[in-house]
Amino acid sequence: MVDYLPRVATVPFRLGRPEDLPRTAEGLAAHRDRARLAVARIADPRARTDLHALLAAAVETRTALGELPGRRIHDDRAESEANRDNDVAFGIHRVEGPPLPLLVDAAIAALIGVLEPAVVRGSGLDERAWTDLVRGVDHLLDWCADPYASPRSRPVPVAAERGTPATDDALRNWVRGHHLFMVLAQGCAMACACLVDQAARDDAEGAAVSAGVATALMWASRGALRYAGDAAQQEYNAEIRPTLMPPIAPPKMSGLRWRDHEALVRALSGSTAAWAWLADRDEAPLVAFRTALGETYDAHRGVCEHFVGGRSPSLLANADSSRSAVGVLSQFRRIRLAHLPETPATEVRGGDR
Repeated sequence: MVDYLPRVATVPFRLGRPEDLPRTAEGLAAHRDRARLAVARIADPRARTDLHALLAAAVETRTALGELPGRRIHDDRAESEANRDNDVAFGIHRVEGPPLPLLVDAAIAALIGVLEPAVVRGSGLDERAWTDLVRGVDHLLDWCADPYASPRSRPVPVAAERGTPATDDALRNWVRGHHLFMVLAQGCAMACACLVDQAARDDAEGAAVSAGVATALMWASRGALRYAGDAAQQEYNAEIRPTLMPPIAPPKMSGLRWRDHEALVRALSGSTAAWAWLADRDEAPLVAFRTALGETYDAHRGVCEHFVGGRSPSLLANADSSRSAVGVLSQFRRIRLAHLPETPATEVRGGDR
């Protein structure tokens, strides 16, 4: 496969394995020092005045922390061929090292990746999607720094309206939006795992924190998907689509088969009872998470429909299947929401679409 990333980024994107991340708040707390250092800089009020200041703070944070030592993993028996294809195509280097610090570093790198183009040429995202995107990184870093406290909501500088695109802007957004999505997927899977542990220990206060983090990261995932698709149809056809097809990409390459996304799906399916336990005490966190999850799948479906239309066949469909890509995503939406208990509100509405 041809690695096209050097055209759109200057360094590989280092990311740990989702299977290695802590699954309890205590596990997070044992490795929170690096996150605390990051939060101290990025949360500084002087960094929240405008996008230039926030980008500068993120770059300074990355420089101050330095690069974590870690061996790149070249032969991982736990990795599927589909994940390897995706990692190569998007310039992701899986690294062996302390998993939580690796996630903190990846979150900062992903934030820099989406801020840089926005500072230069603005963004096509609406204010809500942009705010959710940046706030998701804030919440992830806050939670990694203190897994026992609810993350704070800080001012988010708004990006200017997107100006005239330059060559590779669409591809750059596509790649960097996916980098951020993988970070958020790892964080959301970790939050769901912590929720399961806290429910088992009857820790309602801690479970509420984990549920809130999961919801914020899901909203941020919606923003990341929309950021990845921030391009006009002609830009998609010229810059992005060729990288998704042979000979650049192998047949049937799909981001749904990324190990980070698969880890999130497993975490969702394994957290059903924990969400029900929490909803018995307060249904609001479950309602909020269901809404965020449904909206995120709607965003994914919307990006797909914008670029390929409602009838184009899915890469995941069998050769004799007529299922469209949009139809497959709609089916996945129903399946993922079915992992979560329904609330009286969803029952009154007849369930989610």
